Amino acid sequence: MRRAGRKIALRAAVSAAAVWLVYCLKGGVWLRLYPAVAAGAVFAAFAISLCGTPLAERFARRMGEKLDARGVAYCRKATVAWTVFMGVHFAATAATVFADRETWAFYNGFAAYVLIGLMFACEYAARRRARRG
Repeated sequence: MRRAGRKIALRAAVSAAAVWLVYCLKGGVWLRLYPAVAAGAVFAAFAISLCGTPLAERFARRMGEKLDARGVAYCRKATVAWTVFMGVHFAATAATVFADRETWAFYNGFAAYVLIGLMFACEYAARRRARRG
């Protein structure tokens, strides 16, 4: 019985996705989905990494950093911060998909880059402060 329920749920989800895709393709909205898909992928990468080695720690180790326990803890906090930021960014990007073109273009072509740059700057400042203290 559980297997039959899963099949029904899967078919319903695929059907709903197909209807939504047809709607998007008809209105040209599918082109606007690219930033949302990209933001969602980055959000998922950060979020999933919290189940194992945080993404910030992986980046730090690839840069040749020797991390002590404090450095590992900082990397986890930085990954959480990026996960929250990217989750909010993903939601905002997804919300603009169905907004007017000017709103979509302003957010995805300008505001998103400014916000990501500010997040990088804030994280860099926090990292420098953490290294000092």
